[in-house]
Amino acid sequence: MKTITFLRHSKSSWDYILEDVDRPLNEVGIEKIKKVAESSKHQFINSDIIFSSTANRAIHTCLILTRQLSISNNKIRLSEDLYTFNHFEVFDFIKKIEDKYSQVVLVGHNPAYTEISNYFSENKILNLPTARWFSMKFDSNKWSDILKLKPTSYTNNLKSGI
Repeated sequence: MKTITFLRHSKSSWDYILEDVDRPLNEVGIEKIKKVAESSKHQFINSDIIFSSTANRAIHTCLILTRQLSISNNKIRLSEDLYTFNHFEVFDFIKKIEDKYSQVVLVGHNPAYTEISNYFSENKILNLPTARWFSMKFDSNKWSDILKLKPTSYTNNLKSGI
């Protein structure tokens, strides 16, 4: 059984003239990911590994999440391959995840994550908001196989009041 959770980075700041990859979280984003961590701790606490985009806003989201839940930073891996807005590139990343991991979190970006949710779920969404997540379980032992499968379960925090 494989479980994968997609967490979109929290709200970023546009207050600085920076390259996209360097944009930080704003104050609202910092508080929002803290609340999401607490309200969704069951979703993240047992993760084997957390992969994050190398964008500042994704890394910051990931660090706040892990600190809030006392998850070891040893579980965090940064990947330039996740600094993408293309769902096919995220699919390519998933195929390469080591099969020894059963519960994986990916911290990344839209529109890729919205498109991935819509690829697997019959309940289409227009946009995965910042600091929101969706998670799927697959009856498989290989990450490379899940893209051909229908999830056995799909959950999200889209209706959360946070």
